[in-house]
Amino acid sequence: MKKMRLAIIGLGRLGRKCVEAISADQTTALAGIVQRTDESPDPGVDVPVVTHISELKNVDAALICVPPDAVLGVAQGLLQSRIPIVECARLHGEPFFRNKSEIHRVALHHKVPAIVGAGCDPGVLSLFRGYFAMLAPHGHTETTLHAGASLHHSLAAEGIKGVRKALATELKPIGGIVQRYVYVELEASADAAEVERIIVNDPLFLDEQTLVFPVPSIDTLEETNRGVVLERHGKPGEAGHASFLLEARFDETGLAARMMLVAAQSLATLHAGAYSLSDLPLSALWGQPGAVEEKEWM
Repeated sequence: MKKMRLAIIGLGRLGRKCVEAISADQTTALAGIVQRTDESPDPGVDVPVVTHISELKNVDAALICVPPDAVLGVAQGLLQSRIPIVECARLHGEPFFRNKSEIHRVALHHKVPAIVGAGCDPGVLSLFRGYFAMLAPHGHTETTLHAGASLHHSLAAEGIKGVRKALATELKPIGGIVQRYVYVELEASADAAEVERIIVNDPLFLDEQTLVFPVPSIDTLEETNRGVVLERHGKPGEAGHASFLLEARFDETGLAARMMLVAAQSLATLHAGAYSLSDLPLSALWGQPGAVEEKEWM
C-alpha cells in the first residue's frame, strides 16, 4: 500500500510530536518540514527542511503546526497551492466558525479538502461532548481541566529546603471539595516526609486540602501531565436521568498530533471544502483498516 506523504508546517512542540506520530505510523511518511528561517533546525530530523512548501516533492497533505493567529494565513497559502490541510487551532464558538467558514470558502475555490479543529480541544474532546449530548439531549455538560498551575503556590513550595522544583495545581473532584496537588522534585539528600509536613502545615496551603507527590522531573510532568473530567447529566425528571463521565490523562500535544494524523488519513475520502471532526463519519477516521476496527469494536 502506498504511504500518504505528509508535510509539517512549523517545528515547535506540536510539529515535533507530529514527526514522532508519523514515524510510528505504518501508513504515512514524512515528506518534509516547512519552517521559518529564524527557527532552529532539529538535528534529529532526517528529512528535507525548507522555508516554502514548493520546495518539497510529492506532498499529499500538510499538517499546520503554527500558532493560532497564523493558521488562517498559512491555510490559505497551502490551499492556493492545492494542498489538502489539517489544522488544530484552539478556537471555540464564533471564532471557530469564522475560521472554518473562511477556510471552506478558499478550499471550495481551489477544489481542495481541509479539516479544521482536529486536535485535542477542539478535536477529540469535541467528539466526546457531541456523543454525550446525543445520548442525553436535554442535559448539560461540564468540562473540568486537570492541573491548573498556581505560580504563587509553586514558588512557595520551591522555597522549602530540599525542593529543587515544584508545581502546585488545583483540582475539583466530582461533587467534592477543591484539592491542591503539589508535585515536588527533591534534592538527593531531601527527606520527602519532612518536605510534605512543612508544605501541608504552611499557612499558604491551609485553605484547601493539600496532597504532596514527589516526582522525578517537574519538566517532564509539565509537558505530559494533562487531564480532563467531562460530565454530561441528563435533565432531572427525565426517564432514566442518564449520566455520562469521561476522565482522562494524556500528553495534550501528543494527543493533538495523533488526532491530526488520523484526520489526514481521511482526506482522500472527502470532497472539496472544510470539515470539522463532527462532519466526518467514524469510518473515515479509521482509514484503510476500517473494516478491521469495525469487527473489533462493533
